[in-house]
Amino acid sequence: MKLAASTLGCPDWDFEKILIEFSRLGIEGIEIRGLEGETDADKIKRFSPENAENTLNKLKEKNLKMIGFGTSCSFHDREKYPENISQGKKSIDVCERMSIPFIRVFGNSFPSDRTRNAVISDVISGLSELCEYGKEKGVNVYLEIHGDFNTVEALTPVLNELKNNPYFGILWDIEHSDRAYGDNVLPFYRLISPYVRHVHVKDYIRAKDGKPFELCLVGKGEIPVPTLLGWLKSDGYDGYLSFEWEKKWVPSLPEPEIAFPDYVNYIRKIII
Repeated sequence: MKLAASTLGCPDWDFEKILIEFSRLGIEGIEIRGLEGETDADKIKRFSPENAENTLNKLKEKNLKMIGFGTSCSFHDREKYPENISQGKKSIDVCERMSIPFIRVFGNSFPSDRTRNAVISDVISGLSELCEYGKEKGVNVYLEIHGDFNTVEALTPVLNELKNNPYFGILWDIEHSDRAYGDNVLPFYRLISPYVRHVHVKDYIRAKDGKPFELCLVGKGEIPVPTLLGWLKSDGYDGYLSFEWEKKWVPSLPEPEIAFPDYVNYIRKIII
């Protein structure tokens, strides 16, 4: 398994600093979730046609790879469905140009004004259309375990429809499955494990006694991270363990200068 981190955790770092710090820490993969203030792939200046070659050369100089792009695309809102498909395709186009192997998309939720079956049908349709588009570009489409799409019941029909599609995969966010199952996550893991292509690692203190959950440094919370990563290792997972530090959404979290090296040291102790 290889080390990666999402740019979500260092929203104030420019591209040059990301390269310097990731290389220094031994983080091999950069998962793009926004860059230099922009989150849409087609609006990131470093990824424009005129800048693409220079960007790729800088990565090569540091022996780093961009290993995924986190879109905001989701399929639960019928009115915004076409917009999300369009954005997904634009992101795939950019990923082809920048040699980024996958985009991340969401399910994401079950709105009260729609039936579960209707939402699941749209999720399947959205994933299928983007996978078909990605096939022509050499870019995969990974559904993140997130929101309401974090249970056996929600994911089983999706997996049944897409399990034979080589451009589809699951991005396992261990926090979101923990929210649904806590320490009883093994049956859920067994369902998704054949399709896990990428992993988001994070940790938190579970909600209790009327208090909301609280994100924390990996190893300081209640997610059984060593156990989960042990399952992955036993099953032959050899992809990236990507640190998704939600600094962009939760500015009060410790700075990346603290969180990133802490993550690297922790993971190396337990798995690498």
